Amino acid sequence: MFLESIILKCFYQLNGERSVSSVYHLLKGNKSIQTIQDAHSYQLETLYGIYRHLTRNSFNQKVSFLVEKEYLNEIEGETNAFRLTGQALSCLAESKRQFPFEYFNGLRYNETADTFQLRLLLLIQTLTNTKMRFYQFIPITDQISVEQWVKQIYRKMKSNEAHALQAIYQELYQLLQLFPDKYASLFVERLTGYKTYGKSMNQLAELTKLSIMDVHLLLTGIIHKMIQVIETKPEQFPVLSFLIGDLIEQIPITNSANLTYQLLQKQYTIDQIAVMRNLKINTIHDHIVEIALYDTAFSIDHYINQEKQQQIIDVINQENTFKLRDIKKAVHDDISYFEIRLVLAKKKLLK
Repeated sequence: MFLESIILKCFYQLNGERSVSSVYHLLKGNKSIQTIQDAHSYQLETLYGIYRHLTRNSFNQKVSFLVEKEYLNEIEGETNAFRLTGQALSCLAESKRQFPFEYFNGLRYNETADTFQLRLLLLIQTLTNTKMRFYQFIPITDQISVEQWVKQIYRKMKSNEAHALQAIYQELYQLLQLFPDKYASLFVERLTGYKTYGKSMNQLAELTKLSIMDVHLLLTGIIHKMIQVIETKPEQFPVLSFLIGDLIEQIPITNSANLTYQLLQKQYTIDQIAVMRNLKINTIHDHIVEIALYDTAFSIDHYINQEKQQQIIDVINQENTFKLRDIKKAVHDDISYFEIRLVLAKKKLLK
């Protein structure tokens, strides 16, 4: 019921202002600026991208189930928009006591988590096997980038596998002490070593009596929490910290937005950048909104004056909405959608 509860949480936060597709794109980690801005505006940053392998069919089945169980009611006059029923609110409150929603930090770690986990699992598998002089094992992943990374690290560790393994063991033991036993065990069951094999998702689902989807989400949350602790206390976890050192960006904007940012810093105008990069002006607008979302030092005053900013903020507060169409109707005609989106991007910093 974890995935269903997460879907309910998303609909609750969106408050009927976004469609079913918006929830799906959010959980998948769609890189569109609209999805990213939704994550910020509706305080769903932690759930962004937490189920990147979720299929549309599986998601639709879950939504249909929630409608059938009368947890979701479709909003009259809106297309594929839902609100929670009273029954759903009770269910959501109970699920928060059963599942670790607080482990997730999707917007920051959704891309880091998979790579960190595969690096760690393959490194442990490699060291435990080579320590026993067994070199013919089948790697737990076929991702070339992960295999190459582990090979490079192994060259530095192979002279003393026992010491490296002991260091990893001590750090993992210390880290897993922060979790309830059932979650620590779930992570440990995935480990592969010399003549031991980590359990598959199917096996873990059978072991825990949960769905495969819920097992996937629990493991994702555990990995997110592990990375957060490692990032916060690198001196306590030097080896594990090294595994994530090159993965976490301080300002995680897309490469294209970063190129636009570099040109903005050289004082080029929006029109000039659009011509130089052969992109539409709306695309440059998207980049600027993305920069404003992530960079606390980025000022939007150059693109919208203080008076307009205040008018937009007043409407957001008075109408209690982040819906662009509703905000646009309530502000002066000379305020553009781009300006509204910029203020929404910065408003998260004003809370």
